[in-house]
Amino acid sequence: MPAESIESLIAERHLRTLLQPIVDGTARTVLGYEALTRGPAGTEYEAPAMLIADAERAGLTVELERACIESALRSYHGLALEGRLFLNLLPQTLRCCGSLAGWLADALAAQRVDPHDVVLEITEHGTEDESRIAAAVRPLRALGCDIAIDDLGSGSSGLKAWAEVRPDYVKVDRYFVSGIERDAVRAEILRSLVDMGRVTGCRVIAEGIENRAQCAIVLDQGVDYLQGYFLSRPRRVPEFDPGVLSGLEASRAAPAAGSAEDLLLPVPAITADTPVAAVTERFREHPEWSALAVIEASATARPIGIVYRDQLLIFLSRPLRPEIFNRRPVTSVMTPDPMLIESRARLEQVSRMVTARPAEQQREEFIITRGGRYLGLGRAMDLLRQLTAQQIQMAMHSNPLTGLAGNLQIQTQLSQWVQRRRFFVACHVDIDHFKPYNDQYGYARGDQVLLHVSQVIARSVRQPVDFVGHVGGDDFVCLLRSQDWQLRLTAMIEELSVSLLNFHRAEHRLAGGFEGHDREGGRRRFPLLGVSIGAVEVDGLEPVSAEAVLESLREMKIRAKSRSGSSCLLLRGGRIVELAGAAPPEAAAPETTYREARLSLGVSLNGGRDPMGLSPAVG
Repeated sequence: MPAESIESLIAERHLRTLLQPIVDGTARTVLGYEALTRGPAGTEYEAPAMLIADAERAGLTVELERACIESALRSYHGLALEGRLFLNLLPQTLRCCGSLAGWLADALAAQRVDPHDVVLEITEHGTEDESRIAAAVRPLRALGCDIAIDDLGSGSSGLKAWAEVRPDYVKVDRYFVSGIERDAVRAEILRSLVDMGRVTGCRVIAEGIENRAQCAIVLDQGVDYLQGYFLSRPRRVPEFDPGVLSGLEASRAAPAAGSAEDLLLPVPAITADTPVAAVTERFREHPEWSALAVIEASATARPIGIVYRDQLLIFLSRPLRPEIFNRRPVTSVMTPDPMLIESRARLEQVSRMVTARPAEQQREEFIITRGGRYLGLGRAMDLLRQLTAQQIQMAMHSNPLTGLAGNLQIQTQLSQWVQRRRFFVACHVDIDHFKPYNDQYGYARGDQVLLHVSQVIARSVRQPVDFVGHVGGDDFVCLLRSQDWQLRLTAMIEELSVSLLNFHRAEHRLAGGFEGHDREGGRRRFPLLGVSIGAVEVDGLEPVSAEAVLESLREMKIRAKSRSGSSCLLLRGGRIVELAGAAPPEAAAPETTYREARLSLGVSLNGGRDPMGLSPAVG
């Protein structure tokens, strides 16, 4: 009977605990270990799924859960591990077991494990009653444990659970990591979760990392912590070799990008038990301080309030107030529930949070945290100054007509994707016969054409998965990672081929062209406007230099422009493929082998200026 088997396993301590490291992607150190329970080797209960299912059928879920936790605590204490212990909790147990916090406190004390070293993982499955789950975790938090939501994205209530429970960690379901090296959409979903984590002060863990390519992309998305077979398999005695991460760079915000940490004022915090008189004295000693953060009087150092200088002094100016409050703790006069902003939050995210506060809560100061712990104060005035500087910097490097990213941003994006072995398709979009059109119709009309082309390109791609830049003149660059990039590229050239005709006068459209001067000053007839797109597929499997991509892109653009009418030619694995446009000349088939060595993506340049205006020395 399942009940007898489960009871026997629990009573005789036949459950085994394996530990799998969770690694800090930036520091290359172990944050902690997830405890994974296994039954006796070689039995049907060796895999946890059968063990949990039979325990549920036998009505022994709570007993099994407690036995698993006790086994994990014994292993953790016995191995004297450095780092935190991640323990799994079923939502059913959390909802039904009102005495869980008390029992857990006793179990931790018995194994001499500090509650602050424990993270309780609650799987998203079964968290549909988010408000009850949020209420159930409060006593566990009060005990000192942190809370994590496990398998985010595998159920139907992940974001609601995130909003209600306010976890310290979120573990993204392995679905979003598996195949991420072939699916740009999963990568962008992961980046969005990272952004949410940075705003809410929640750290993101990506589990299920099984190979180097997945690890590189996860790091590139800015994920805080990593877990999976690529780093280490679960073992009784866990191991982690930092060498597996050699050559992989964690994503860091560039200085120009700006984050909340750039606003940091290193004003020391005060603990919750500090007397009001001592706070007043601090303000008198430091007249430049306009506020002080109040943190818990414990090892967590979590902010719980803020004291504003002006409010406190006005409050204490009333008769008898000093005599009554001077000896009381600062919590009696602080403003509770202050605005907390994670240090990694982007400046635009900080701006949205600060300006979203109700008018009565609008204050100059806010609290900046790192991993939930107090880091310093920030001021709205400094935020405004940083945002203004950031906008000026972006404007300097953007095309003044179209507002698209300029040369520097194009070079940076291309280099990053090449270095990180990303799959993408680089495209050079060039307007055919634009110079004689400009001479014939004037620069104002030419600018309208450029704006129209930029809008069609931006509308055709999938931002922010894809990237669009304007080199200058009639040259544009697209870096595409969308799964349907080929359909988007085809739709782009088809729309431009038709819409550009509308920028010609009726007589020129009827004649199929117009008279103008060529580059040598001679008079000749030119066709109507069209577009030529040269494209290069970079598979990310083999190392390649940015300059080699640019050189291949230049050659493909020249070949596309040599054809009559609009065209799009793609270099894929040494072969040229026509994606759209006029039929190629009779001498060339729609798909031909391209044997010229200079178009191989493994080649290095011999120097020279790229006609796109991009320097070949980009890497």
